[in-house]
Amino acid sequence: MERGLLVINRIIAFFESVILTLTLFFSQLGAVFYLPAEKKVDALLAKTDGFIFGVCHPVDGEYDDLHELGAGWVRFDIPYPFNSDGSISSAYTSFRNRCRNYTENGFKVMAITPYPKSYFEAGFNPTAPENQQKTKDIAVFMLNDLREYIAGIQVTNEMGIEVFTYPLTLEEAAVFTGIQLEALNDVKGNIIVGYNTAGLNLDFHKMMKEYHKYCDYVGLDLYLDGSSYDYTKRMRKIYRLTKRPILIQEFGYKSAGEPKTQQEKTEILQQYGYNSEQEAAADIENFVSKLPSAFQQRIKENSSDPADWGTIVFDYYADHFYRQLGTDRYLDCAHTPEGQDEYFASLMPDLLREPYLAGLTVYCYRDSYSCWFCGFEGCPHETCWGLTDVNGGKKPSFYAVQKVIADYNNSHR
Repeated sequence: MERGLLVINRIIAFFESVILTLTLFFSQLGAVFYLPAEKKVDALLAKTDGFIFGVCHPVDGEYDDLHELGAGWVRFDIPYPFNSDGSISSAYTSFRNRCRNYTENGFKVMAITPYPKSYFEAGFNPTAPENQQKTKDIAVFMLNDLREYIAGIQVTNEMGIEVFTYPLTLEEAAVFTGIQLEALNDVKGNIIVGYNTAGLNLDFHKMMKEYHKYCDYVGLDLYLDGSSYDYTKRMRKIYRLTKRPILIQEFGYKSAGEPKTQQEKTEILQQYGYNSEQEAAADIENFVSKLPSAFQQRIKENSSDPADWGTIVFDYYADHFYRQLGTDRYLDCAHTPEGQDEYFASLMPDLLREPYLAGLTVYCYRDSYSCWFCGFEGCPHETCWGLTDVNGGKKPSFYAVQKVIADYNNSHR
């Protein structure tokens, strides 16, 4: 018996020694690993005049409130620049003027280049070998034309998310993104250039490996649930894979959307003349015709067969139809204005301690009336991300973000 215990204790001691050795090894490796991260971040921050604090989709003209928040950067999309005859589009001209206005009012602009779909709508596949030079030339045109009014470019947005990647495959999306980065590298000057993903999307980052040398940064959009450790762990993975400073290009939390009760769901159905999902499904074509056009489009994109539509509405897109969120939450933060406030106040300071992080942009500045995805007014999935409400009133989260930015700036003077 004693001999058996002695053997067990020796085994335990051996593994404790191994664990201690590995701990010391990785702590030393970490020290070596983070030093280049800090140097790379410092090099990027020298081009950006300091840490990037920004907001997505600002409201034009509300410059004083943006300065009050502490945001030095704004982030929004570049429309496809050309008409069918090759002339400059009015939408692009308006965008350029918008950039100029923000620059003249003391902000730096992070501009997002157009989605793949825009190029197909213009009549060509941007990744086809015979069209790749044209795709590069358009990217170079946009940067040179906007050079005076932008400080950063993000090449397209969230490849890997189907609605944004369409009609490209993920492999084609990597080519689409990469060839633009390559073309911009020779002309970018002091404009920082990179790309982003929604969450980890490790497959896409691996596909981009040959293009990382052209990136000043790699962007992550973080909407995950969990502790700050879950966020930082994902950022570390991307830094180790890409060896580029990280910008959190979208970071936010919804301030509404608590799950509906069964009675509330029934009342929504009754607005369309039905007392149950079964009644609506039995009259599915008529029912779908009453829904917002954007929602009809999403349903029909999934299936052209009306026999499938009931399942799509009440299973796949049920949360959109009922204007609710699921049970996902960050810790104990409710999807309320107060919960949104708590989310930013509790999470942001931890993220800002990471040595490979060079910027954080909040999504977004203003709530929306309707969801761009489904078209329903008040659908929380895309309407209540703002630091201000639809009327411009400052939510508690505005002041939470303002305090975190001020505390960071004060501690880095």
